[in-house]
Amino acid sequence: MKKSTSTQHNLCNGQVWTNGLDSLTGAQTFAKAATVKLAWVSELITAVLLAKRYLPYLLGLVKHLAHQRDLESLKNMCSCVSSRDQGSENPLDERLPSRTYLFLCELQKFLSDVVPQKEGLTTQEGVSLDALHSLPPLSLGVSSSESLLSGLVNSSTPTVFVFPERQQGLQTHRVEVTLDSPLLSALRIRLDEAKAQVKQQEVGQRMIDRLQKLSELSGLSPDGEDDEAVAKDHKEAQYRSILLLKALQVVLSTWEVERAQRAARADDDGSSLPSQCRLQSLTVSLRKFFLEPSKININNCEGVCRFPLTTGNNHAILLNSHIQSGQPVNRSLCCVPVEFDDLFVIELESEGTNIAFKTNVVATKCECR
Repeated sequence: MKKSTSTQHNLCNGQVWTNGLDSLTGAQTFAKAATVKLAWVSELITAVLLAKRYLPYLLGLVKHLAHQRDLESLKNMCSCVSSRDQGSENPLDERLPSRTYLFLCELQKFLSDVVPQKEGLTTQEGVSLDALHSLPPLSLGVSSSESLLSGLVNSSTPTVFVFPERQQGLQTHRVEVTLDSPLLSALRIRLDEAKAQVKQQEVGQRMIDRLQKLSELSGLSPDGEDDEAVAKDHKEAQYRSILLLKALQVVLSTWEVERAQRAARADDDGSSLPSQCRLQSLTVSLRKFFLEPSKININNCEGVCRFPLTTGNNHAILLNSHIQSGQPVNRSLCCVPVEFDDLFVIELESEGTNIAFKTNVVATKCECR
């Protein structure tokens, strides 16, 4: 009986020891779990503090990645690698092109497709653009004068674009301009009007799609954006929008000239009498590598100068009276241009954009002299 009690006592002691060991093990496990949780909480607090500290940077990074994603999709829209770039040492697809580069590629294709070119034009035909008299070129950028920017936005002066021999040269092309609020509003209005006029023409869905791409690539961000990256792209977007406006003006002017030429031919077919002195369309070819358009309308003065004169100064009136009286003269009255417009030349280079003014290129008024 004692033995049984002793055995039971030993068993109880063993059970107590076992229970104590289990409790110790549980406490250690709990301590480890608590330590892990405390470490996790500490890391979480640290992460929150770091996130709060670097939140502006993270937001900027997210915007940048979204912008890069948009550019990647636009790159697929605008495949502008030409055959002359194929053998270059630095292929264009090694790095993601800028929005401005994609815009210029699409702009060149748009002008080439819409504005008719002279078939078979060689480098020996036409007049060299460099042979025309020009004012000193002006650089287009953040330091551009208000008068230059206003002239580009508010005028409809005839314009040609000069692209580099290799499109790859435009890969580093980045230009910013800063328009004041009234001029920026005028740019938006004139650009919307030009787009609407183009869409009214029967140009086909292909040209409408290309215009849509150009609009997306040149799109101005909403007013009031103060983020540095957005503001920088907004300045580049102003530059792209100016170029798009001038390109649309080129297209619309070309179509207007074509309509005038068709109307003039119809008038000539229905009349047997020579017309009075008047302005007529005259298209000539210019010669320079990668010029868009390569043909421009400079107008010309045609028709006879006969009594009564509807145009002319006092000298022309007196000379005409002298001729009508039968008196001999060595030179009769001539129908000649007396007023002209300049020609804008927008030359795109890898380092930037230059604006040159070729003076007295397009005749705008005729008189008998």
